[in-house]
Amino acid sequence: MRLLNVRILSAAAAVAAAGVLVPAGTAAAMPDPPGDSWDHTFTAPGVTVYVEEYGDRISVCDSAANGSSAQVNVWADGGWRYKAVASGGSGSCVTHSASEGGAYNLPEGAFIELYYKGVSTGYATRSTYVNDH
Repeated sequence: MRLLNVRILSAAAAVAAAGVLVPAGTAAAMPDPPGDSWDHTFTAPGVTVYVEEYGDRISVCDSAANGSSAQVNVWADGGWRYKAVASGGSGSCVTHSASEGGAYNLPEGAFIELYYKGVSTGYATRSTYVNDH
């Protein structure tokens, strides 16, 4: 019985040691922000935008090491609401949601337009959705 306990403890120690060997930056390499579900995912060169309609969560992530910050401009029913910029380099994200109030609390049933880009030159890509439908 004592030999079995030693083996179990050895196996547990090996698993714990293997966890230490995993590089800390592995998860940061993926530009997908935290969250379990996204209603919409939009991409263009150097940028990914994630949208969760309920709670008005919009996240913009920089997906290219190109020297440009990824950004999104959010419009609701034809009026400009806010701009979000992921300025931390490739793999960085910034998220805003209705819980912040003001411009981040998008009207229910509104036609939402997103203009986003991840390169400093060229035009932004446009995507749309109806909020909280």
